[in-house]
Amino acid sequence: MTTSRDIPNFKVSHAWQNTIFSLLAMLGLFFLTSFFMNNGVSSSIVSNSFFEFSFDKFSLFLASIFCVSLFIGLYPVREDNDVTKAFLFYILGGLGIILSNNLLTFFVFWSFQRSLPAFRFIRGIRNDSTSGGGTYLIQHFITFICLIALVALASFNGFASVSFSQIPADFFTWPVLILAFIIIYESHGIFPFHSWIHDMVGNLNWYKISSIFLARAGVLLFVKFLLPTIDQHPDFFKITLLSLSIFSSVYWSIRGIFETNVAKTTTYFYVAQSSLILTGLLSDMTATRGAYLQIMVISLSGTSLWSLMSYVQRHTSIKRLNQFYGLAQSYPKLATLFCLFGFSMIGTPLGAAFVVEDLVINGLLDQHPFLGLGHILATCLNGILFFLVFSKLFLGHTSYPQKIKDLDMSLSQMIPYVLVLFLMFVIGIMPSLFLENIKW
Repeated sequence: MTTSRDIPNFKVSHAWQNTIFSLLAMLGLFFLTSFFMNNGVSSSIVSNSFFEFSFDKFSLFLASIFCVSLFIGLYPVREDNDVTKAFLFYILGGLGIILSNNLLTFFVFWSFQRSLPAFRFIRGIRNDSTSGGGTYLIQHFITFICLIALVALASFNGFASVSFSQIPADFFTWPVLILAFIIIYESHGIFPFHSWIHDMVGNLNWYKISSIFLARAGVLLFVKFLLPTIDQHPDFFKITLLSLSIFSSVYWSIRGIFETNVAKTTTYFYVAQSSLILTGLLSDMTATRGAYLQIMVISLSGTSLWSLMSYVQRHTSIKRLNQFYGLAQSYPKLATLFCLFGFSMIGTPLGAAFVVEDLVINGLLDQHPFLGLGHILATCLNGILFFLVFSKLFLGHTSYPQKIKDLDMSLSQMIPYVLVLFLMFVIGIMPSLFLENIKW
């Protein structure tokens, strides 16, 4: 979907699109190569007196997924989406967040990336040309204030520009934990700091929304800032984080089940899956590795689902509420891809998510049995939501009276999707090959 009022407003050109695609491909290859060459013991750090960037294994892992996911999502539908120069700022902000290695650097790049949609919403509100944005502005302003307060507390103690790993456990007092909780959960779109997502759906290009989620700002801050000392934090704090992550996934699934707009339902399915990333990180080491693998599965498969949905929206109107469109008759190959990507996310056997659920659920049941059952419930609801999305979009009789046409993608367009699906099944069949490379 294109939007003429994006900030800043640049003239679209295929040359710029090709430049962006080439940049994503080269960066993805660079980060991926660096990830496999990194032995996990040492990391390259670029720093000055204030800002610090780390090329540790976790950052390289996230950065490679960020670039590869965007490339795979955008390249097959490059003729159907007008990617402007403005998207470079989203990429820059996302990579800045991912590579941040202290609170000050994280604060600068988080504020930069999240301000890009804010400028658009402010302009739309002034021109009375947008129906949303107020919640996005309010919740991000609250988080911005919390980030300032957290940086100020860190600066007072001399830790604002210190590497995350060097911050001692005694710094994490209740005020610091509460501020971190708000920042992490708002950045990740987890209940009760989730409402800004509704403002973005339908008001912002899908790939820009994807770039914001793919940066995993909340997950990164949790892993680098809180996880090193998590065993010394109060149990009540950890249980609260874990419980809300599961509850948020249940909330998004139920919200999606009752959503009448199938395009929005796809986004809710993606967010419901993303909410469960933190549950593995809050359990034992085995579940943590499952959570890292889950980041890759959700990022690659979820962005592919968004990409496929954008292709359908470009060629077919799906704005009727609570409608079964029967589009499998016009998009048979695309419907198959959509179904397989959904299976790869909800834990179907032989898929990568099956390995994820095995690791995360076993870890949770061992540490927190009742919350482990909650995670199982959330996963089941995610599966129901996906089948509902697929059924409404592709099953049933066509809702259009005209003669059925073949609107499917060409085989060459589908190559990136097929490669991702192949990777998902290889992980599901031989998980040890990948799990050995995602521990740090």
